[in-house]
Amino acid sequence: MNSTESEPSYFIDLKWYEEKGRSFFTLAQSRLCPSCRAKYASPPKSDAKLFTVFRDCCSKAEDFFSPNLPLREVIFRLLLSNGNKPLELEQIRAKLAEWLLSTGDNRDVSIPTLNRIMDDDRYYGFRRYSTEEANNI
Repeated sequence: MNSTESEPSYFIDLKWYEEKGRSFFTLAQSRLCPSCRAKYASPPKSDAKLFTVFRDCCSKAEDFFSPNLPLREVIFRLLLSNGNKPLELEQIRAKLAEWLLSTGDNRDVSIPTLNRIMDDDRYYGFRRYSTEEANNI
């Protein structure tokens, strides 16, 4: 990447779920904290509301980020807790490094590793952010 290129940003592409015939709500619902899971037994009126619930409540639960989770799952939860606002790889790396340090976990969260994880995803709908996607978030 040269100095004029910006670092890629990533988000959860909700249209990807539609295209694959999958339910974002079903996947996300299982990550809700117990009290929110009871409140949201059916999808909220908007995905934005669901992201707000993760940001304001569920991501603060002690077990939302667990050292036993695979790195892709942690990244998914990170994007959920960030309201699905696009994050640059360096932002993702910094947040993961901080969390991993606090748990004593020494997994590789280098930019090349994260780039591969994000670009090779076939489960969570991670996509590079571009101006075309701006209306899909």
